Amino acid sequence: MKKNKFFHKGIKAPPGDFKNFHIVMMLFLAFFIFTFVGAGSFIIVSLVGLLLCIVGLLQTSVKVDLWVLLPLIFYNIISFLSGYRVFGNTLEGLASTQSVFPIVYLLAAYLDGRERMLLKRLCAIWVGVMAAIGLGQFTLAAFSGTASRLSGFMGNPNAMGMMLVLGWFALQSCLFELEGKNPLLKRLFHGVEFITLAALALTLSIGAFGALGVGVIAMHIHGKERVSALICRGSEIIFAGGCGILLYVAGDYTDWPWLCLIICGYILISAWYGEMFKGYLAKRKWLRGLICLAGVCGAGILVFLRPNAAATFLERLAMIKNGLGYICESPFLGVGPYQWRWLNMLDTDPYFNTWHIHNVFVHVGVELGLPALAMLIVAMVRHLCKKEDKAQRGAFFAVLAHNLMDTSFFYIATVPFMIMISAQDEGKTRLLGGAVVKCIFSVFSVLFAWNTLQCLQ
Repeated sequence: MKKNKFFHKGIKAPPGDFKNFHIVMMLFLAFFIFTFVGAGSFIIVSLVGLLLCIVGLLQTSVKVDLWVLLPLIFYNIISFLSGYRVFGNTLEGLASTQSVFPIVYLLAAYLDGRERMLLKRLCAIWVGVMAAIGLGQFTLAAFSGTASRLSGFMGNPNAMGMMLVLGWFALQSCLFELEGKNPLLKRLFHGVEFITLAALALTLSIGAFGALGVGVIAMHIHGKERVSALICRGSEIIFAGGCGILLYVAGDYTDWPWLCLIICGYILISAWYGEMFKGYLAKRKWLRGLICLAGVCGAGILVFLRPNAAATFLERLAMIKNGLGYICESPFLGVGPYQWRWLNMLDTDPYFNTWHIHNVFVHVGVELGLPALAMLIVAMVRHLCKKEDKAQRGAFFAVLAHNLMDTSFFYIATVPFMIMISAQDEGKTRLLGGAVVKCIFSVFSVLFAWNTLQCLQ
């Protein structure tokens, strides 16, 4: 039977020798930059996207899951058409920044297992550095009397919280890969994990905490673990998070900022002995049970620290209901990017004063249309069919749960991070010919170059 010129079944390659190290570093650099730009900066994202496309143009054929790549491309095409209809240019709208998603996915497909492992470790460590800097920022703010929920480099507590949650799952995946290997690196990851959870508590993001819980349960089910393992992991999270809550209370509710220094010191010491503490918990059922009980009883502290949490939740349900009323207004291309806010301003429902419906699927269906929504669902379902470790599966469900009630999908670092820490399921890939690859990168490079010129005018 004659083989298709561009697509045919890929053959699993032997273990690599970091021949794509330059792609690893370019993807990490892109993620590093994206963590500073929040929901996206046209000029920065366009320049980074152009740079990634130039790297891509130097590549040849690649094995890729077309049921993820093509929906990402078609999603952006529909998004561009919707934005162009409203604004009359390719710059304004969602697609000008989100077009990096398929480019990141395509470049990541060139990486073999060892290279993906390196990229995941670099990204996880960077999130840990963000968490450590966040602890320092909060402590300094306590001395100036301005301590509040941690926003970090992401510029928003909820977005920062979700980034830390993803970082925690990435660290778990790294630790699974290090089982019985490299004790020094393993100890480093255990320490970074503790600091990440402590910083997560400083965001006071109920949505991020909920997403973490959903992800941990999914991780437990996917790994077919015993209940004792879930309790042990839960006690570790509660202990580290509890340290972060104590730091928040000391910085925001007392006049003793020096107390933050003591708690920060305790967090660092706990991080240093994190692996030892986990081993101690694993041997003492009574202790991990006591910590979990204390966590359940202390959950009310979050309600005290975030008294508006219930009202915010109800407001988001009302927001989603309002958005559903517009989902069939323009089913093919939607009402257009950033148009729901104006519609909400003019209707009889309460005005929510936000650009995004806090449910990604509803928001995409309303502003970009049902075909764009279908593309996201196809990519999501395909991801569910992939083979991956339990931490990667937990990360996916955490992101999914968070985006049902929040907007992390629209923060430009979140989706690339998810792509970079995910596994490549070789059984679901097909070989994409070099000519097609170069065509895709060429089209996107022209787009990013054109958007850059528009930004400079």
